[in-house]
Amino acid sequence: MKNYDFELIFKVPNVEDISTYSNLLFENGCDDVTINFGQLGFLALSFSREAIRANEAVKSAIKNVLQAIPNAKLIEASPDIVSISDIASILGYSSQYIRKLFETNLSYLPTPIHIGNPSIWHLSEILNWLKDIKKSNKQNISDSLFETASITREVNISSKF
Repeated sequence: MKNYDFELIFKVPNVEDISTYSNLLFENGCDDVTINFGQLGFLALSFSREAIRANEAVKSAIKNVLQAIPNAKLIEASPDIVSISDIASILGYSSQYIRKLFETNLSYLPTPIHIGNPSIWHLSEILNWLKDIKKSNKQNISDSLFETASITREVNISSKF
């Protein structure tokens, strides 16, 4: 079994006592979650879940949350949508180094899903690109990160339809 770290963001019905969600989540198998109540009406749930595959970890977490809070709506799974700063942070590089990689390998760079300030990409595409241009190494990109980035992308794409 491997450990997979990921975050799920849900839109939830308003409840006067926010601790109600904590108890419901714990009672429904989410004893491996850190709950963030940042914005009213949303829960950001940071999981560190053991499973054989990332697919199993992420999908079981979604199932557990929906059992606990049936009216919750999945908004986003991460790590998936990332900026240059996010990529640098996840991989332990400086933003300048990532930007230089982008500029020197522009013709191979995956197409951003949003061009702006900042531009954003799917992390799974960036990880595969880094592997292809031979700029990744085992210390920075674990197999579990590859798996988690791929499944969170799939979840985000499928939840939009």
